[in-house]
Amino acid sequence: MLIRVARTPASYVLGGVLVLSLSVAAAPVHAETAWTPVAIENSQFALPAVPAGQSNTNTPTGWYQSTPNPFRLQMFSPTLAKHPRNLQAVSLNNNGTGKLRQRLWNVNVGSKVRVKFSDSASTLASCTPGEVASGQKYRVTAYKETAYGADGEPSKVGNTQEIARTVHATQDYTTLGYPKTGTTTPGSGAWSEAPKVFEFTAAEDNPMIVFESLEENAPADAGCGPMVTDVSAEEQAVAINHDIEQNKMPFSAFNGVDEISMATAGNTCKASPTACRFTADPRYTYQYYLANRILGEAYLNCTRNQITDRRTVTWTEEGFDSISQELNRVKNAHAVDQNVANTGADDVNMQTTTANLGGNPNMFQQAAAGFQRNEGNPSLVNTTNPFLGARNTTKVVDPAVQPGEASWIEVQASRERVEGLFRSTAANTAISIEASLDFPSGKVPDRLYERSGPLTQDEKKHCLAERPLKVTPDNGGTRSLMRGSDAGDQLVRTPVSPSGREAKLTTLTTLTPVKP
Repeated sequence: MLIRVARTPASYVLGGVLVLSLSVAAAPVHAETAWTPVAIENSQFALPAVPAGQSNTNTPTGWYQSTPNPFRLQMFSPTLAKHPRNLQAVSLNNNGTGKLRQRLWNVNVGSKVRVKFSDSASTLASCTPGEVASGQKYRVTAYKETAYGADGEPSKVGNTQEIARTVHATQDYTTLGYPKTGTTTPGSGAWSEAPKVFEFTAAEDNPMIVFESLEENAPADAGCGPMVTDVSAEEQAVAINHDIEQNKMPFSAFNGVDEISMATAGNTCKASPTACRFTADPRYTYQYYLANRILGEAYLNCTRNQITDRRTVTWTEEGFDSISQELNRVKNAHAVDQNVANTGADDVNMQTTTANLGGNPNMFQQAAAGFQRNEGNPSLVNTTNPFLGARNTTKVVDPAVQPGEASWIEVQASRERVEGLFRSTAANTAISIEASLDFPSGKVPDRLYERSGPLTQDEKKHCLAERPLKVTPDNGGTRSLMRGSDAGDQLVRTPVSPSGREAKLTTLTTLTPVKP
C-alpha cells in the first residue's frame, strides 16, 4: 500500500515529530514590568539661561511652541519662578494661551507612559490677586499617529499648513492658589509639593506631549498663566512585535516635533556621511529566521539504484528598510502603468538598491555605523559582523537519493531586525527619522536543508510509465513495433546508405510455423 507523504518544510518536522515552527531565534521578549526612564531634553528648562529676576519669550532648548501662534510662552529665571529647588520655569501664557511641546523619542506604540512635572500659579508681578488665588488651569495631551497622504505629506487641517492631529489622551490640571497683594511685585507662587502625573498608552511611536494653558485671561492678565518645570517621563516598554512583515515596517519623519515627508527628511540625511547619526534601539533589535523556501528543482530517482544529486545551489538575501518602502509607496502612487501610452519613464529608478536605503549610500553608512555602536564597537573598527545590505551564497551539495525517493534543497534565512532614529547633526537643523531595518544576519547562520523523501503518487505513476517512442521529427521517421501496441504490422524505413542508394523497404509480417 502506497502512502502519500507531503513535503513539509524541515522546521516543522524534526526527527519524525511534528513541532511548531519558530520564527524567532531567541525566546519571546515580554513587556517590561518595571518602569524605565525616558529621556526628556532640557527637562528643567535650564537652557537658555534667563537673567536673574527676569522673564523672556525664548523657547526652551529641545522644546517647541505651538504653530501657527508662537511667542505665547515665557521663560522665568529661578529668582522669578520661586521654585524651591531654584529651577527655571515656563509660563504657559504670554499675551494669550500657549502650547509647549516635546516628543518622547524611542517610545513605541503600546508602551505605557507616565509623565511627571511640577506646577504653580504664576509669580508674575502683573498678575491680579484674583487670578492666582484659586489656582490656574492647564491641560496635558497626547495624540494619535498622524496620517500620510498619497503625496507623502502629513495630513493638514483644511487648506492650512497646520497638521491634522487626533487627541488620544488628555487631562486637565489646576495649580495650587496663593494670596497675592498688588500688581507691582512678584508673587510667592505655590509649587506642588508632589509631582503631578499624566499617564497614557502610546498611540504612536515617539508620542508628542503638549502642555497647554486654559487661562483665557482678560488683557490685564494676558501674560499671567500656570507655570511648569522639572518634567520627567518613564515607560513600561511594549513587547517586541514579531508579526510586522518585512515590507510593512513602521516609519516616521520629523522636523522638530512636526511630521514631514520622508523625501524632505531624507534630503538632509543623505547630504553627507555625517549629516545624520543613526542610533539603534537595543530593546527592539533582534535576530530571527524566515520560513523555509525550496531552492531549485526537485530531483526524482526513478531508477533501481542509489544516485547522487550533485548540484550547485545559490540564494540571495536582500535588505529591507522602511525608508525605501515609504519613498516607493509615494512613487507607486503616481505611477501610470495602466496608461496604454505609458513610456515607462515614471518607472526610472523605481528599483532602488535596498542595501543603500532607497539609493542613499550616505544613509547606509550612517546605519552601518549605528549598528556597530550598538554591537559594542564605538570605534567602528573592522568586524566579523558587519552591517549587510544583502548577501549572496553559493554552495555545492551532493545528497544521495535512494530508489523511489525525491531530493530537494531548502533554505531558512537568518535575519536581523533593527529599529532606531536618524538625527541630523547640524546645529541649525532638527530632522529626525524613525526607521526599521531588516537585513541578513551576521550573527546567526542560514540553515540549508538537504531533503529527501518518498515520491508522491503522481510521481510514482510517472516513473512507472512506458518510455515514449512515438514518431517525432528528430528520429528520422523511424517507426518501430512496440510491445502491447495494437498498431499491427509496422513499416521500417531504412535511412539512406552511404553510397546514396536507397535501401529496400521490407514489410514485417507475422510468420506462420511450417508443418513437418
